[in-house]
Amino acid sequence: MNLYHGISDVILALIGLYVFFRYLVPLEFTSTILWESFVLSVVAAATFGALGFFGWEKGASISQFFQGLAAINGGIGLIGGSAALVFNKDISTFGSFGIITVGFILFILYAIFNIEQIGFWVPTVSMLLVLLIGLVGMIRGKIMVGLWIVVGVTFFALGTFRNALFGESDFNISLYHLLLAGGVLSLGMANAYSRKLMLH
Repeated sequence: MNLYHGISDVILALIGLYVFFRYLVPLEFTSTILWESFVLSVVAAATFGALGFFGWEKGASISQFFQGLAAINGGIGLIGGSAALVFNKDISTFGSFGIITVGFILFILYAIFNIEQIGFWVPTVSMLLVLLIGLVGMIRGKIMVGLWIVVGVTFFALGTFRNALFGESDFNISLYHLLLAGGVLSLGMANAYSRKLMLH
């Protein structure tokens, strides 16, 4: 049992649920499913992770499954969701499910066929592309939308490479949860500012 890691996972799960219901549910369905492929996977991973840290042994393995789903399928979803947000494009139902399908195929190749390179390259490339999309948004005049996307990716990058940046310590697990929470909240803020621009 580790109380601190469990609490930080609970914080992550609660922030993920808040972002989902507050900022993502009001979007068009085709955009919501792209964002939720990441956010809800993070919520599930954090929930089971907290249960694991609080003493339920199976929680850790279930959490790892959803962590992989968030990183791979969710990473692909973030690319589509961010692009739709920045370029004001309504993605078709076929397009949205196509993006999610690609993410699931990559996840299956990683989880079932043990192609471990996918577990590194898909999240890394996804972060770089989402960062680029955020920068393009700022150049196109959607300053706050693009900025929040960039801030979100920065949180994710810090969390991903935390050991290299901050050194290895037990606290890094809780730090990872809190950095992810900051990234998820930032994505929610990007969607909030996009809605404000549309209303004006």
